[in-house]
This record gives sequence, structure tokens and C-alpha cells, in this order.
Amino acid sequence: MRPRTALAVVVVLAVLSGTLVYGYETVTTHGGSLDEQWVSDTAVSVTGNHHAVAAGRVGNRSLVFAPVSGKHDTTDCRLVALDGTDGSAIWKHQVPPKDCWIHSVATLTLADYNGDGTPDVIAPTTEDKVYAFAPRTGKTELVHPLAAYGYSEAVVGHLTNQSARQIAVVDAKGTVFVITPSDSAVWKHHVGSYVWATPAIADFTADPGNELAVGFGKGFVTVYRSNGTVAWNTSAPFDGSLTWMTTGDATGDGKADVVAATDAGQVVALDGRNGHVLWKHDFGTYAAVNAFGDGNGDGTPEVYATAQDGKLRAIDAANGHVEWTTALTTGKVQMTPPPVMGDVTGDGHPELVAVTNDGTVSVVDPASGNVLASYSRNVPIWEHATVAGANGDGADEIYVMYGDGRVAALTYRANGG
Repeated sequence: MRPRTALAVVVVLAVLSGTLVYGYETVTTHGGSLDEQWVSDTAVSVTGNHHAVAAGRVGNRSLVFAPVSGKHDTTDCRLVALDGTDGSAIWKHQVPPKDCWIHSVATLTLADYNGDGTPDVIAPTTEDKVYAFAPRTGKTELVHPLAAYGYSEAVVGHLTNQSARQIAVVDAKGTVFVITPSDSAVWKHHVGSYVWATPAIADFTADPGNELAVGFGKGFVTVYRSNGTVAWNTSAPFDGSLTWMTTGDATGDGKADVVAATDAGQVVALDGRNGHVLWKHDFGTYAAVNAFGDGNGDGTPEVYATAQDGKLRAIDAANGHVEWTTALTTGKVQMTPPPVMGDVTGDGHPELVAVTNDGTVSVVDPASGNVLASYSRNVPIWEHATVAGANGDGADEIYVMYGDGRVAALTYRANGG
């Protein structure tokens, strides 16, 4: 969900409604079932939470990190670390009431930003700061000021130095920061545009090393070299506001390419070397992308896209051919978050996990589009799920942030399994 465009109305209406309808069910289809492991006790009095959790295994412990937002001038807003086995709270970072509102903690990253072998929780917040927290204790390891509140997810990678990592974060008003583990800014660049899409560090061009790709809300993508200069910038292909972005090798040249989606319904693939359009589609309104990978095992990747119509499409990343389309819901929804990809069966092959705004989580076969299992609560979902192998059993678990601030932890079980 990407507010401050027409999408803002969707979230704001949900927040102001203050409606909390609890209850859940496990729905079994021909493939298997999604079994609820726990639902966290992190509810707030709004239903507009729309930032994804982070989860993973830290040492021998399963941990889940929830970005909970709520009403202004309350203590609702906090980052809560949860025990992955039962959902109980371990520690929290409290956002001050004056900074508490529906974007208070952005989508979280669990990554080893300083190279010490342990991942940390990277969290941009409405305090106009980005934090790094020790995952087990919540100790603040890093705090860096931003020019505005942090909306999009921060990313960690080798950008300016191949022997060390950096954090790249873009605040909501378009200032790009590249930060070292010692909390110094390598460079920053301000662009007068809101940013909702998650940036990406990858090797996009023929230049040595990695670059940083940023999708700006005003409808353009910029790829920055490691020193902060612009490798390329493009805006011509886009109608509407750029709200989602994903990356992967669409052309098979070993370099990353960019796929962006807009609130006007466009999904556009750009050559990572120069920004030239590879293909594009128009799916109506509120298109969204995230999962990018070879889901059907044919040796070429697919991009999986949704739109407001509640349909999920598999698109050949190389040529833009739509391989299949599946209706995730027959109900009228305000938007549909993009699917994510993970191995929820533990068989070494990926599945798609797709959510719908009406509160349903589905496991989808990426080769055929068949829905294998679904689970639902009577609470809206505004953001994609998170898949992570947190409990160490060889299969990925599914974690979903519902609009009411609660996290549902789910596992997939095949029929007869």
C-alpha cells in the first residue's frame, strides 16, 4: 500500500473507521492447508497498518519483528520483537506519541549491516531517523537522522565498498542516504519526490561494482553509481505515481533489471543497463510487484503482478508475455498487495504467497496459478506477507501484518502431510 496518492484515501479511510473485527479461519483447498501458529497481541484501534514484518533465525532463536502504527499522540506506535514460537513480546522500541501516526515504523529489514555475522533490525521511523537494533535485546546499534520520515524499507549491501556493507535508505520526501556501519554518511542526494517503493542495491550496469536503484513517486527511476552520480534516469514510460518496484535479471545478461508498478495500473520492465523499456502492461489501477524469480522451473524468471481487480498474473520477465492469471478474490477490494516468493513446503522449490485486502492469505503454485491453501481473518491486509525460515525446520513460515496491528504466523501443510 502506498499512500499520499489516491492510495492515501484507501488507508486513511481504514484508519479513521477504527473498526476491529477479530476472528480467523483455516481454509483448506485441494493442495493443503495453512495452519495458524499464533496471532500476536499487538492490536491497536485502527485497521490501517501497512508495513511488512521482518523475520528470521538469529542463532538458535526464531524472531519476528512487527512495525506497529496507530493513532496520533498515543503509545500505539512501536517496533515489537516477538518470539517466533508463540508470538510473545520480547522487547520494543517505543515511538514517542508526538511522532505516532500510521507510518510510524516502516517495513523492516533483518540484515547484517556491519559484517559481524549477526543480522540487525533496520527500521526507518517517523522520528525522522533510521535505526539499527540488536535483534535479541533491542539495544540501539546505530541511529542516523533523515531529512523526513522513513517510509520505504531500507536495504543493506555492498555499494561503495565491496569489502564492507552500507545501508541505503530513502526518506518519504526523496532524500537518498548511503550510510556506513559506523554511522557516517557516504553521500546523500535530494530529489523533490515522495518515495514509497523499496530501493535496491545490485549490479545494474556494465560499470564495475553495484549501483543503487530508486523508484520515485512522481514516476521515474534513477540508478545511482556507488559515488552518488547518476548512471541513468527515466520517466517516460510511466503513467501515475510509482508505488512498487522489484529487481532481477530479466534479460539474462547477468545484470539486474528494474520492474516498476504505478497506481494507474502500469507494470513496466526497464533494462538495468540504461533504463530502456523492455515491455509494459496496463492492468487497470493500483498495480503492484514484488516476487521476481523462476517459479515454473523453465530456466527463465517471471514477474508476479497484482492490481486492484484482485487478480494475480505471472509475466515472463524477458518478453512480457502473461503466462497465467488467477483471481485471488471475488470480492470487491480497494487494492491488492503484491505476492512474495518462498519455499513454504520445504521441497526446494518456490511457492507464491499472495494476500488480499479482504484479509485472505493464499499459497499459490507459481507454475499454474492454482491456489493450494488459504487462510483468512476478518481484518484488512494492506501490505505483502513475509516468508522466512525462522523455525529451522527447512520450510519457510509465513508472517502477515494485518491492518489492526496484529501479526499472524502461518505454516503450510500439504494434504496428507
